[in-house]
Amino acid sequence: MTEKIRILFLSANPWTTGRILVDEEAREIFERIQEGPHRDRFELHKHTATRAIDLQRLLLLHKPHIVHFSGHASKKHKLILGGAPGRGKTIDQQGLVEVLALYNHHLRLVLLNACFTKTQARSLAEVIDYSVGTGRGIGDKGSVAFAGAFYRALGFGKSIREAFESAKAELVLTKMPRTQGIELFVRDGISEQDPFPLEIHDRTKLSPIDLLWKTTEERFEITVFKTSVITRSTVGVAYKVSNQQ
Repeated sequence: MTEKIRILFLSANPWTTGRILVDEEAREIFERIQEGPHRDRFELHKHTATRAIDLQRLLLLHKPHIVHFSGHASKKHKLILGGAPGRGKTIDQQGLVEVLALYNHHLRLVLLNACFTKTQARSLAEVIDYSVGTGRGIGDKGSVAFAGAFYRALGFGKSIREAFESAKAELVLTKMPRTQGIELFVRDGISEQDPFPLEIHDRTKLSPIDLLWKTTEERFEITVFKTSVITRSTVGVAYKVSNQQ
């Protein structure tokens, strides 16, 4: 049986940052993948309020081919994950590179759907085949639209490069504001004819434990927050979240 493409959707939206549509983004990704003929080849695992200490556990548990981050980054180009309850915590750029490098035998793409992530995405391209980030502030609705168009193209069997260009074109076509500066970085040596994700070539041999290992589905409820915040940069807002995981 063909191995499924596992997408690990991570989000962090602490109370000390502006409210963004992370749940709507997860739903958009799921629904757009379902439009394509290759929809059954994808698995989406969603985890909210992600902390730095959660990363390796989730990477070990799900063994993702794609890591998608929805959230915020600081103007110093550092991702903001969960810290003390309700508060955000920036993570070290090189530290993230070193952690994700440990899993690049299966991890092929890291998509950072947040403001000011270009520097982090570029550094990840040294150890991960594909990475996506932006050097500017990006509108919340534009982030959701980009993600939906990108994964819809994957669901139709397109390559990472083709899916990226499709998503960028969609933003231009719909005149989505505040979506400039999204960039794709490709690791040196990756061919333009790379068949991923249509074909997966695992770089390690399966152990007996791997052959028996199964993932469990996580059921989650999508909640769309009504908000006037339209960017994914760090905006200080006090807001009580109704469903915390």
